[in-house]
Amino acid sequence: MRKDYLEKVLEAGSFLAFTALLLNVTFQVLTRNIFTSYSVIWTEEASRFLFIYSIVFAAPIAMKHKDYVNVDILINLLSGNARKALNIFINGISAILFIIVAIKGIDYARIGIGQSSATMGIPMSIMYASMGITSFFIVIYAIYNFVDYLRNIKTGDDIS
Repeated sequence: MRKDYLEKVLEAGSFLAFTALLLNVTFQVLTRNIFTSYSVIWTEEASRFLFIYSIVFAAPIAMKHKDYVNVDILINLLSGNARKALNIFINGISAILFIIVAIKGIDYARIGIGQSSATMGIPMSIMYASMGITSFFIVIYAIYNFVDYLRNIKTGDDIS
């Protein structure tokens, strides 16, 4: 499967957030255990925020590549046409669900307006917006998969 521009951006965002998370945790461990005279209080909060955003960028990629959790036992019991219908249904319902979550995510981000994080002073609306952002990108790939399944049914191709 060819990578599109959005996937490349999401991969870069996930890589940067996760790399920063690893560096931050390493720094936190070093300052707690080796450089005990140097106290850093913001690393725990930074770790939480970086972890959240590494997932924000990675979850849509999992949707695109169909790497989400499913119950293979049930799916493998179905015939080819029933399996195709179930996959179409799952992606359609996922798109609807994540559209709702994205809309509610905007409301949730509004809660954080005027609030800032305790140690880093980051606007909490940025953190609360994570739910809407990841849902928006998941919707894009859920619709992409939905259309792909429909196209494959019309052409008779096998889909996984």
